[in-house]
Amino acid sequence: MEEIKMEKSWLKTAVSITMTGEGHEKGLKRSFANMPEVVSDDQIKGLGNVLEAVSNDTFDFATVTTTEKIINN
Repeated sequence: MEEIKMEKSWLKTAVSITMTGEGHEKGLKRSFANMPEVVSDDQIKGLGNVLEAVSNDTFDFATVTTTEKIINN
């Protein structure tokens, strides 16, 4: 059987931070585009901490979305 080779190329990464607080108990999303290809746990936690400090909300979780182009060779 012939080996299938695919070429992957990173295009973009985005992070969406979900926070809860007064008036949005079910969660409010804050989205950030143009993030680096790899986003570490420490970077996400740091971003959540900054948002908590300026908003009185609580950082609940983050969703990281990476888009890649995959070429069939």
